[in-house]
Amino acid sequence: METNLIINIGIYKALGLMTSLILGAWYLSHRLTKVETKVDGFDTRLTNLNGRMDNAFSGASPLALLPKGNLILEDSGLKKYIDENREELLVQCKQKSSMNNPYDIQESAFKFFDGLEFKKEFETTLKSSAFKHGVSMDTIRRIGGIYFRDVCLNNSGFKLEDLDKPNAKK
Repeated sequence: METNLIINIGIYKALGLMTSLILGAWYLSHRLTKVETKVDGFDTRLTNLNGRMDNAFSGASPLALLPKGNLILEDSGLKKYIDENREELLVQCKQKSSMNNPYDIQESAFKFFDGLEFKKEFETTLKSSAFKHGVSMDTIRRIGGIYFRDVCLNNSGFKLEDLDKPNAKK
């Protein structure tokens, strides 16, 4: 047996209810965006911590590859990949980010490299190298990001050795 429920709501109350629902959804999406941003920041810190624990790169600013990081960079083929695709990678990275100062350049290079899609064969090579050296793919990407950051800095007229000096300029 089926029972019908009929509710009569005036147009103004219906519009008020819809407005309340839309504002509530907007507020919740804003709050969730803040949570996502904080999680993304945690992800970056975890990648940096893992790379330092793996002795792949230093924790000092600016981040620098340690001997193990340089070995992984060479062995994985990332250095060759970046060198061979340098101009195209620079153009793509600059299109996605502003590169006005060393900090912006570093953040842009890291974010770009974290999201870079490699061809399947090269991705497999990177995974094999990660396994061989006992590091994560995030660490492999950060190693490539550090090297690419140096390429970007050089391309923008900054010298890495001058960055830790006060008032480093172009």
